[in-house]
Amino acid sequence: MEGEAEKLKYPATILLALALAAAMFHFRSTPQTAATLCSAKTYPLSHSGGAPHIEIDIGGTPASAMLDYGATQSSLRAKAPADLGMLVRAATSLPLPGESEFLTRQTDPRTDAIIGTDLLAHLTVALDATTAAISSAPCAAARMRDAGFIPIDQRGFFSPGRAHVASDRPNVPVVFLRMGEAKTWAQIDTGYDDDLYPHSLDINHAYYEALIAHGASLKREGYVAVKTCAGFERRPVYSSHQPLVITDESGATFTEASAYDLIVKPANICCGIAAQTTPAAQLGVSFLRLFQTIVFDPQAGQVWIKKD
Repeated sequence: MEGEAEKLKYPATILLALALAAAMFHFRSTPQTAATLCSAKTYPLSHSGGAPHIEIDIGGTPASAMLDYGATQSSLRAKAPADLGMLVRAATSLPLPGESEFLTRQTDPRTDAIIGTDLLAHLTVALDATTAAISSAPCAAARMRDAGFIPIDQRGFFSPGRAHVASDRPNVPVVFLRMGEAKTWAQIDTGYDDDLYPHSLDINHAYYEALIAHGASLKREGYVAVKTCAGFERRPVYSSHQPLVITDESGATFTEASAYDLIVKPANICCGIAAQTTPAAQLGVSFLRLFQTIVFDPQAGQVWIKKD
């Protein structure tokens, strides 16, 4: 029996190691990880037009709310045409103090409210494919790194205080990217439905010129009609064989996309990246599929991203 015991010793050791590895993998990949590290409450996530929605209460009434990091003002669907353009205050079930301000407007019938960065800049929000985790506290930075999350510095772009955002930029979170030698920042617009051209990257004219100056090969694929505050615009759509590399603020590569479309936004009266005189871009919501989890952590000045 001594020989049999000796034989079992090593398989048992291997099984223990495999169990520990499995537990570590579970910790590093479960949707609950970000909720635990950020002391957050979880919500089932649904999608309408690709945009993330959660069910909350607003003014004591259940509401399907879009989490829109591309919008800087929160809004409610107007109940009647006479209510359009009104500012109303209401308490929500989100972890925010007191009442929040909403602009009444027309929205998709499936969306009762749009939660913009005027509110989201005071919340920590983690998103994966099926779950949102929301907290009023910042994440535990050291433990986030240990769990495999990569931080992207938001200084000058996204903050609870507007004074910490560059005066010529909206308070919207960003990643950084490059195509060849042409680099810029790109807003993460979770309300930008890019189902027509998945992995749509809107760029302003300054970044388009930078791409051309660096020798980028762009192929025109057609045009897309877009409704803006100034009416409908016809924007050119381009493809490229160059990888679209997503990086942190230092230029360190995080991930890349090989299939994507570039949509050039002309300058208009609606502000946004089109009004920027330096290169700027904006990601469609489908880019979130490149990430296992993304965590917006404005109190810490970070966006945390974890790749599959």
